[in-house]
Amino acid sequence: MELRPTQEGFLGELAKDFTFAALARLAAGFGERLKGDGIGRVVVGHDARFLAQEMAEEAAGVLSALGLETSLLPGPSPLPLFGFALEREGAAGLYLSAGRRPAHFQGVKLRLGPGKPLPGQEVPFLDPPAARGSFATLDVKRAYQEHLAQSAGGVPKRKGVVYLDAMGGAGGGVLPGVWKLLGLEAELRELHPLPHPLFYGVDPDPRPENLKTLQVLLKAQEPPALGLALDGDACRLRVYLPGAEALGDEAVLGHLKEALGGKGVEGDGEGGFRFPWHLKEPDPFLAALLLLGVLL
Repeated sequence: MELRPTQEGFLGELAKDFTFAALARLAAGFGERLKGDGIGRVVVGHDARFLAQEMAEEAAGVLSALGLETSLLPGPSPLPLFGFALEREGAAGLYLSAGRRPAHFQGVKLRLGPGKPLPGQEVPFLDPPAARGSFATLDVKRAYQEHLAQSAGGVPKRKGVVYLDAMGGAGGGVLPGVWKLLGLEAELRELHPLPHPLFYGVDPDPRPENLKTLQVLLKAQEPPALGLALDGDACRLRVYLPGAEALGDEAVLGHLKEALGGKGVEGDGEGGFRFPWHLKEPDPFLAALLLLGVLL
């Protein structure tokens, strides 16, 4: 079986078509494409899925062996942090993730540069070098959190309770540091913040049926309160009000525009919110911070 091309890379099922061998050939083809375009630097990241770290190391080793300056983000990293790393390093990128899909899927999102997705149909599968090259570890979490705090600006320091369900994906542990940087007074309660390759038994898609704990807590929580949920690679956000009432994407986008006072924000209708002045990738963490000022 073959990996299925997408508009920004490839998707497959672990052990069936998404294997170490297939990834190595994919990485080799991507690396040659980068060299042909005169791109010499690449950052590799991954989500929380089974063997994602080992597969990211394999891809990084192949890219390095091709002569590319290669860096690997440590541990599961949310997509906006990966996007921040590309902008900071001026690099291309390979990110292992299957987004909201079930745990037995895996995929890659390819970037020729910040905000420049590469369709899978444009990437050849080539034989990788016999040996693997060395690569550096690139830790930009603190720098990303500081950038996030700066972009959020003067978030009102309102009291209340904010639940954030990371669903066992790559998005846990990011907002607490930003909370401290901003001196926010609301109580942040993270749910399922530790990475889990099976996402605690549900699909990492933040729909009500996959958020039973969050639903129970919000039904019992008195206002002011807010419920937030991320998908597997933390590129999408779902918003829930006290009583577990879901807020639609158009309403969320309207509230973000209200919070920004005319500053640019784009929504894709599927929980992705991009702020072009902040990052070239969608950033649910910034969306969450901005919503505090209008929904809490």
